[in-house]
Amino acid sequence: MSRQVVSSIGLYSSDPWSPRCQQLTQAFQSLGVEAKHILPWKVKRVGSTGAHEITYEGRDLTRLDTLLVLDLGGHDIGTFFNRVGVLSALQESGVEVINSVNSILQMRNKAECMRKLISADLPVPTTLITESIEDAVEFVRQHFPCILKPITGFGGTGVQLIHRDFDLDHIYDYLKFHSQLFGKGAFLLQEFIQGHGFDIRALVVNDEVIATMQRVSTEGIVTNIHAGGVPRANDIEVTEIAIRAARAVRGRIVGVDIIPDVSGNLWLLEVNATPGWTGLQSVTDLDISLEIANRLGRVR
Repeated sequence: MSRQVVSSIGLYSSDPWSPRCQQLTQAFQSLGVEAKHILPWKVKRVGSTGAHEITYEGRDLTRLDTLLVLDLGGHDIGTFFNRVGVLSALQESGVEVINSVNSILQMRNKAECMRKLISADLPVPTTLITESIEDAVEFVRQHFPCILKPITGFGGTGVQLIHRDFDLDHIYDYLKFHSQLFGKGAFLLQEFIQGHGFDIRALVVNDEVIATMQRVSTEGIVTNIHAGGVPRANDIEVTEIAIRAARAVRGRIVGVDIIPDVSGNLWLLEVNATPGWTGLQSVTDLDISLEIANRLGRVR
């Protein structure tokens, strides 16, 4: 298969001071690739009969070779649809968007992501997705203790362990309150996997695991680094399951979260379309940004 050098790449991030953008800019430039930080909220689209312009600070974004989505930002529905629309338009114009719009949407929707992982015959905890509070209550009573998650979101926000007798005695109020804050009308409940107080994050780029780490929970069940989880080196083999998970959602760069149970079995918890690597970088001598640039700096 021929490989063509990429000459320009956009780094799509809503954070003006993104360390990932700074690190990747240096890494791509070291390979001779022009890298430009694109702030989603400053992208302008102008449409008229027979024409559709997408610009950033006067630059025609359709002339980019590649756009790497580091984060979508913006949680309001209008902002979200606008930014997805920008990515879709760029993708249709011939820009290689990483991850693809379809892949990002699959990973942002935990219910759809779970379906893809199950269809790929991957090990996932028993999960209920429903709008019925009656069905949600029945699941909790059958699988107590269990995990309650928002159907969308990231960073561990809204993930709750239902494990106290008080929670069970007041489960209707508990579920309604969580739905108002996070669920927005849908419930995602999952059996609780008894583990060792940590999970494993694997970073998969172009079907290769380039780094892994264990994320140790310091309080509760959330292990996400920016939510207080502590990174440490990983010595558990997760390559096969991580690559299969990334392939299931057709992701080019994917953060895969895996939990080993007390019997040594591996379970998939989530996959992330816009993974960070600050924690990963702290437990490896590998220059992760440079590794990503080396793998994405060429069109397949």
